[in-house]
Amino acid sequence: MIKEILGEKIKQLRTSQNLSQKDFAKLLKIERSQISKIESGKVNLTLERILKISKALEVSLDQLFTFKAAFNTKPVVKWAGGKTQLLSALKEHLPEDFNNYFEPFVGGGALLFALNPKQAYINDFNADLMSIYECLQDPKLTTKMLQLLKEHEKKHSEEYYYQIRSMDQDSNFNKLSLPIKGARLIYLNKSCFNGLYRVNSKGYFNVPWGKKEKVVTFEEDNIKEIQKYFAIANVRLFNGDYTKCLEKAQANDFVYLDPPYDVIPNKSGFVSYNKEGFGTEEQVRLSQVYKELNAKGVKVMLSNHNTPLINELYKDFKITVVKAKRMINSKGDKRGAVEEVIITNY
Repeated sequence: MIKEILGEKIKQLRTSQNLSQKDFAKLLKIERSQISKIESGKVNLTLERILKISKALEVSLDQLFTFKAAFNTKPVVKWAGGKTQLLSALKEHLPEDFNNYFEPFVGGGALLFALNPKQAYINDFNADLMSIYECLQDPKLTTKMLQLLKEHEKKHSEEYYYQIRSMDQDSNFNKLSLPIKGARLIYLNKSCFNGLYRVNSKGYFNVPWGKKEKVVTFEEDNIKEIQKYFAIANVRLFNGDYTKCLEKAQANDFVYLDPPYDVIPNKSGFVSYNKEGFGTEEQVRLSQVYKELNAKGVKVMLSNHNTPLINELYKDFKITVVKAKRMINSKGDKRGAVEEVIITNY
C-alpha cells in the first residue's frame, strides 16, 4: 500500500512541475514505461532510485515522504455511541493543534477516521472489535477478512445469522483467527437488529436477526482508503482497560474520551458495551483520569450525556451542551434527539 501512496505523491510532484513522463524518464535515465509503473505503485524503489527521484524533482526526502492526502475514511461498523452524527459539533471543539492523538474508547472510530492523525493510540475493551482494526492494518489479513465477509453475504439467512451469532459460545472461540473474528463481528453488525452490539451476563452476543433479506457488509472504496491511511500513519492498537492506552500521553497531545455514557435519570439507555458495564463508579474514575491528564498539560475532550453527575464531575472545565441523535436503541421510540455535553480543558 505504501508503494501506491508514494507513487501517487511522485506523480503529483511531477505534474505540478509540468514535467512529462518522457522528460522525467530522461532525468532518471530509465525507460518511460518504468515511470508509469513507479507512479502506479508497481515498483519496489531502492534507496538509490528514491534519491535520484528526489534530485530530479528538486525536493527533499522529507517533502517526498510527507503525505497530506485527505483520506475519505469512515467507520466500517455502526457502533453504539458512535460519533458520526455528532462529528460537526466535535470538530468545532477540537484544539487548534496537537501532537499525538489518543482515543481509548474508539468504538467505530468516527473521529479517528475524520481526522486521520499521523500518530495515534486507540483502544477498545471489545477484543472482537479491535480484531477488525488489526486486520485493517495488515493487507493480507484484510484480504482474508473481506473474503470471509463475501461468504457471509452469500450464505446470509436467518438460520445462518444465528449460526454465526452462536460462535462465541464455543470454548475455542478466542483461539479463532483475527479475520474470522473480525468478519463475524462486521457481519453481525450489518445484519442484526438496528446495528446493536449487546451481550448477556455471560458475554455472549444476543441481538436478534435484523430481518434483512440481503446484506452488504463493507464498502470496498472505504476499505481501500482506510488501508492507505493505516499504511502511512503510526496507529498503535490496544485492547483492555483504557488507562493503558493513555500511559504515553504528554503535554500538547490530544485525548478524546468517548466512554459508555452515564444513564439519563428516569430513562433507560443503551450503555452496556460489555458484560462488566460502566456505572457511576467508572464515571468517577474516568473523571479522575481526566484531571490527571489535565495536570500533565494534555488537551482533553470528553463526550457524555448531559446529566447531573457528569456536570458535577467536570464542573471545573468548559462544558458545552449539544443536541445529538441516537440512532441505536432496541426500542424505536427511544431513538431521537438527546442532550449531550462536550467537555474540554482548553
